[in-house]
Amino acid sequence: MRLCTLALPVVLLAATTHAHTSLFYVGADGAYGKQDQYLIPSSYGNAPVKDLSSPDLRCRSKTIEPGSVEKLGLTAGGTLSIQWQHIHNSVKIPVMSLSHIGPCLVYVSPLASNGEGAVWHKIFAEGYDASAKQWCTTKVIKNNGKLDVPIPAGLPNGDYLIRTELFALHQAKALGMAQLYPNCAVATVSGGQGTTLPDGVAIPGVYNAKDPGILYDRSGDPTKYEIPGPPLFDGSAGGSSSSNSTSSQTNSQPPSSSVVTTNPPTTSGKSCLKPRGKTSRKRANRNQ
Repeated sequence: MRLCTLALPVVLLAATTHAHTSLFYVGADGAYGKQDQYLIPSSYGNAPVKDLSSPDLRCRSKTIEPGSVEKLGLTAGGTLSIQWQHIHNSVKIPVMSLSHIGPCLVYVSPLASNGEGAVWHKIFAEGYDASAKQWCTTKVIKNNGKLDVPIPAGLPNGDYLIRTELFALHQAKALGMAQLYPNCAVATVSGGQGTTLPDGVAIPGVYNAKDPGILYDRSGDPTKYEIPGPPLFDGSAGGSSSSNSTSSQTNSQPPSSSVVTTNPPTTSGKSCLKPRGKTSRKRANRNQ
């Protein structure tokens, strides 16, 4: 009887660990790096950020120290390849729960800014795809966590923080219950046609808890969903492009499709519960 009592929390814990997600791999044009290579270590494991006023909203990290992180080489006009996972080597576990519907977004900021101030520019956003009848997060989950993002040809050369973000809006009908999953990578962009960046937005500060794309009732018409945040950076020094009134925002199409076919390297024999990054920490598995 005592054995059953002890085992029950373990069973319940296993049932609550399928919901959350984190960035594990990034690469260029479908060629991924190793696990956590190029990434700012997360302080949250795979748990979301809900406080839109927290500096942790930048990279899901208490501190941003890019100096010790290897830089990913990206080409303006090329593709940033991303893969989220629930936990390491979680092939049999969904990237996150299919109930976690929402948009996918990518921002960039000059690395020298450390993400502080009005320095962030949104270069990609996809909400609800009416033709496919799927949210971007649903596409990512069904594609084993993978997404290809076009890098604007007009992005100036230089070193950047690349901020990826997934939203989970399954509980967002209640104020303050939207779940955000940001992560940051460090990259060097070359081949850019631009010379300067326009004014950006601050993170935190870019989102308000009452924004239509944050406070959201999933029972409504998803084709009318408004993607949060600023317009897309269009590659010019003077401004940005499309507004937030549509459920999909892209500057250009990736070279082929958004489905990535090149698999990131796998590490056999390692525990999926191994702490990530250079800091020793346990992956959070809170499901709220």
